[in-house]
Amino acid sequence: MATATFSVTGVLAARSSRIDLFGILVIGVVTAVGGGTLRDIILDVPVFWIRSELYLGVAGVAAVACFFLRRQIHHAYPLLLYLDALGAALFATMAVNKTLALGLGSGNAIVMGVITGVGGGLIRDILTGRPTLIMQRDLYATPILFGLVVQIGLLNYSALGNLSAVMLGGAVIFLFRALAIYYGWQMPDFLTNEGAQD
Repeated sequence: MATATFSVTGVLAARSSRIDLFGILVIGVVTAVGGGTLRDIILDVPVFWIRSELYLGVAGVAAVACFFLRRQIHHAYPLLLYLDALGAALFATMAVNKTLALGLGSGNAIVMGVITGVGGGLIRDILTGRPTLIMQRDLYATPILFGLVVQIGLLNYSALGNLSAVMLGGAVIFLFRALAIYYGWQMPDFLTNEGAQD
């Protein structure tokens, strides 16, 4: 679900560009697997979609379907933003698990989780010529970071098991991001470059 959602949001991000079906396929797949690919390259482990072609298949089918149904799906874009938040929560929390399983520390795990959660979107925005996520004031990476800190904290300082920590950390990411979408929350001025200049 997360892979398909990321692929669709990638295609919709390119909807204003004059791009053919092959370009749409590339953007959809890159958006869907980009973050996890960056994570696995940095961790020096086999890239996840090489072990299972299912990820590429799901991303490709979702991208092509979105290309032909883009007018209908465009009206559901607000819903897709929430699904994107859920996808980011799933990918990020599982990235923490993968990093910890390799014997790396909590700080490394959080960094890998953030990279996995935002990496695909960053590549998508670069390819489509949009302002990248980290260059905007929208709260996207911040909910991921906050939720992963909660996940690590529960793992290290509570009696909860791994599954409970993943679920609660993921829930924090999703709820924080969902509230930011619904209420239009942005980073306050004093924490932005404009605020620093003032």
